[in-house]
Amino acid sequence: MKNIKNKFLYLATSLLLTAACSNDYKVVGEPFPNDSDTGTVILDTGEPPVTTTTPPPITGNPVAVCEVTPNPVRPPVETAIWDGSASYDADGWMIVSYEWTIIARPDGSITGMSPDGGPVVNEAIVPDFQPDLAGEYISQLVVTNELGETDICEATLEAIPAENLWIEMYWTEQPDDMDLHLANTGAWMGAMETGNDCYYANCTPGGLWGSTVSWGPLGGVDDPSLDLDDIYGTGPENINIAQPAPGSIFTVVVHDYTGSTTDTYGDNDVTVNVYINGVLEWTDTRVISGDGSYTPFCYVDWSTLMVTGI
Repeated sequence: MKNIKNKFLYLATSLLLTAACSNDYKVVGEPFPNDSDTGTVILDTGEPPVTTTTPPPITGNPVAVCEVTPNPVRPPVETAIWDGSASYDADGWMIVSYEWTIIARPDGSITGMSPDGGPVVNEAIVPDFQPDLAGEYISQLVVTNELGETDICEATLEAIPAENLWIEMYWTEQPDDMDLHLANTGAWMGAMETGNDCYYANCTPGGLWGSTVSWGPLGGVDDPSLDLDDIYGTGPENINIAQPAPGSIFTVVVHDYTGSTTDTYGDNDVTVNVYINGVLEWTDTRVISGDGSYTPFCYVDWSTLMVTGI
């Protein structure tokens, strides 16, 4: 009886609503949840349904991506490219700022991202990076999205000598002109500034006499070359030989040159690194204080690939 009564009330209500409603409304019967023979009344206004959209994220997710190519490179003549152009924001915001900084480099290196040694801002790609010393260079990239959020990545460049004998020098005080010499003999004192000595005047194409040193066949792989001659700074300077002649003995000497600068400094810490087959085999720092002096640092015995300090 209760169910019949409910049905009667439902039919009466439906008739009353039909009479009361205008043509803009429709009556749709829906079954009650617990009674398949009864329904509910839903009013259809004829308006489109209201839809909701997911609001954009109020925070971003910047992702810094950096690399350096080619890698490794040969110092100081080959260059590399730092590339952060693949950086993005995972939530779709724009990357609006890039900042590159060298955060680690070999002792004595003065090479930076920009010509003045500082960082590079607002450039996704930094070309023509030229390492001045052998060793490892680590660069940091900071990217910023349009919300001001940041992310950081790092890339590492290896600068490895291609020559089998590579000697580099740098110092601490300027202006104090230090010159790197490589004598093709163990009897170095009598060889200074002769054909058996590779130095600024005869071992670089831009020297006083051009590159005239030949320690074997002319233009051979056993001839030395002075790539860098620094006068007013703190170096570096380097001398290299692609493939020294078998059995050779060399002496590495530093000359505190007089006359090119004011030479007003006393003690000057001078460092010499010797690489054999691309590996740092010997390094030492000496205090040089005598203008015009010649200071021997080490012997290199190519028959044993041994470096001995003097």
